[in-house]
Amino acid sequence: MASGYVTRFGYRRVWRPGTRQLVMEHVLVWERHRGPVPPGMELHHVNGDKLDNRIENLRLVSRLEHKRLHGGCELRDGQWWKPCRRCGTFRPVPQGYYLKPDGSVSPTCRPCSIRLAVEYKRKRKAGKAERQAAGA
Repeated sequence: MASGYVTRFGYRRVWRPGTRQLVMEHVLVWERHRGPVPPGMELHHVNGDKLDNRIENLRLVSRLEHKRLHGGCELRDGQWWKPCRRCGTFRPVPQGYYLKPDGSVSPTCRPCSIRLAVEYKRKRKAGKAERQAAGA
């Protein structure tokens, strides 16, 4: 491959041959073997090594799948399972989580979301009572 450097995120960036354009090496490898990366798709390093840019180690995935792969989600029998950011329990997506207005999934599972909502409501109520007592 052409000369270049490793980015702060661990990917190798190289000069596109015959141009003055810097590109990610894994994209260049993909383009040489399979053509351009389609819009909305991303390249995933199967073995997790961002510098291993062999074509056998690159897989074309959707943006959502790539986010899930790097977010700790697991694909089990065709169903995505996501770890709750609070308790760590794996639950199916989207059934085990609340959907946000933008269509994404909440970072905490439904049970943890409910516990947090109750906890925050109690804190607000206690704060209101304190303010009323201080003002009286």
